Amino acid sequence: MLTLERVEVAYGSVRAVHGASISVPEGEMVALIGPNGAGKSSLLNAVVGLHAPSGGAIRWRGTDVTGWSPQRMLRAGVALVPEHRRILTGLTTEENLLVAGILTGGRTRRRLAAELMERFEVLGRKRSTPAGLLSGGEAQQLAIARALMSRPDVLLMDEPALGLAPVLRNQVFDLLGELAAAGTTLLVVEQDAHRLLAMADTAHIMRSGDIVASGTGGELSAREDLFEAFLGNGT
Repeated sequence: MLTLERVEVAYGSVRAVHGASISVPEGEMVALIGPNGAGKSSLLNAVVGLHAPSGGAIRWRGTDVTGWSPQRMLRAGVALVPEHRRILTGLTTEENLLVAGILTGGRTRRRLAAELMERFEVLGRKRSTPAGLLSGGEAQQLAIARALMSRPDVLLMDEPALGLAPVLRNQVFDLLGELAAAGTTLLVVEQDAHRLLAMADTAHIMRSGDIVASGTGGELSAREDLFEAFLGNGT
């Protein structure tokens, strides 16, 4: 479904990604793990068009989409749940969802928002609450629901459990499991490597801009030597 071929990302003279190749098959969860500063977020941002790659190719269903704008990628079916959520704190929960559904018609947009507020019960209870007053876990659920408003074919998630208390982290991982069980195609970046690998179909370890290991989630989870060498202390 989504293929990255030797993708490079640079910020001026600084190369953040050196030539990453990843495939995301339809209906699977793909994990991308690695230490801070490995280039994971830069790679996701390049996929959705927030930062143009400096080399390589991004293919979506066989079409070269390298350099497409975020709007065009979203219309094509690729959505991102960004790191730190980046919800619109001055708008209510419901308004955040309606803004995110701008690509759809008004009646369809309201129906989708209602369905998601039913699916994410806390969002329904706080539909009129300013998003800036939501807890971290609630805000993360809103960020995920917001991405689902575009009815994406593939969902990219950047550190969905970052900074959350253990109970809220459990909720996020439960939600990941629900999305995967429903057949949602996922590319997930997450610091809780062991937990993510236990759920992922395939996985890649990234270090200093390079993909240094790939395999099934189970294979990489069993390789403690990889964790010690590339992640540090198995985190």
